[in-house]
Amino acid sequence: MAPFLRAARGAGRQLFALSARPERTATPARPALLRGLRIIGVSLVALYAAVIGTGMLAESLPLSPPVIGTLAVAQAAPVVLVIYRPIAAWWLSLLAALPYLILLGFSTDPAANSTLWPWSAAGIVAHLFVGLVVAYQVPPPVYLAQWLITGAVAGAAELIFPERAQVNNGPVLSGFYAVGLAGIAIARWLRDVRRDLRHQVDLTERERLQRTALEERTRIARELHDVVAHHMSVIAVQAEAAPYRVSGLDPAAVESFASIRQNALAALTEMRHILGMLRSGQADETRYAPQPTLADLEQLFDNCRSAGLTLKTGIHGNVRVLPEQVELIAYRVIQEALSNAIRHAPGADVEVDVAYGPADLRLRVSNSPSPAAGRPLTGTGHGLTGMRERAAVLGARLRAGHRDDGWYEVTMSVAVAEG
Repeated sequence: MAPFLRAARGAGRQLFALSARPERTATPARPALLRGLRIIGVSLVALYAAVIGTGMLAESLPLSPPVIGTLAVAQAAPVVLVIYRPIAAWWLSLLAALPYLILLGFSTDPAANSTLWPWSAAGIVAHLFVGLVVAYQVPPPVYLAQWLITGAVAGAAELIFPERAQVNNGPVLSGFYAVGLAGIAIARWLRDVRRDLRHQVDLTERERLQRTALEERTRIARELHDVVAHHMSVIAVQAEAAPYRVSGLDPAAVESFASIRQNALAALTEMRHILGMLRSGQADETRYAPQPTLADLEQLFDNCRSAGLTLKTGIHGNVRVLPEQVELIAYRVIQEALSNAIRHAPGADVEVDVAYGPADLRLRVSNSPSPAAGRPLTGTGHGLTGMRERAAVLGARLRAGHRDDGWYEVTMSVAVAEG
């Protein structure tokens, strides 16, 4: 019972929503030509109703031409108003028919007995047109209530003016109205079926695209594994076996081979995590769980120093745990910037600063000009592009370029929650 009462209250509110605008769908806006044709169409119907109404009222009622014209325009106006305010147009159409009904009901002119009553011809055309247009846009309880109200007006006219000699044409309007509503119900059902079909087609297309993307990621992951994993494994094995194959290595060389093996194994581990992400295609937070964070920076710095990099680091501010995605991308940006410095500026001095602000995280990686290269860092590879793409994921600001003193600097600032 409660759902029925809620539905009835909702239908009642819509029935009297005079300011309601026409229903808007998600389809693209109609071309100007179609909008113009719609306005022309309703204007022609309104003009027809006004012309027919003027003649009918002039023959049936002993009123002055201005009054006749006003009543005819009032009956025709809802035809145009319905494209802007459907509910208000329906009520206006019903009210505009009442003066004809009342004046003809009280008329004692014998000629009144040969005219249509209680609806005029113009009233039937206008009210039927408006009612069907509204019915296409409102829920069934609303347009059924409008149909019942229309029939009730004709029935009330028959009870209030029982002496009228002519036959009540209320059932005629109600019959046409009912047939039109049946057609509207079928048209709405077909519209909903087409809409559901389009929705299912869109879902199928999205699923196909997602499946294609997942297959492509799987293919990339497989190729990466085939191309990279084998060579990295060989490097790790050779680095581990080198101290045993070559006798008389000094401790520094042994340590270098151990570092090579450790970095190769770490690269293999991280690559497996990345390949798992490519294969799964999941977007939840757990996809970042195995990845490094800012807490692993010291290990990254030690690896860089063991490779011969002159590195000066500084971590400032209130060090705290940040969202996993922020920590991962910040780590990767620093890692890529250090890799660029090693590749493009061998022998350069490198500085890394990480600053935890109250509401942001700031990174800076800078390197001096390379004494070995003899030319400034150009950054023509994909590293800088990758850093920019990672920063864009967080909506961060990343800048890379030369300072006035000749150093090359990469900075990134990302907003984070206050710790």
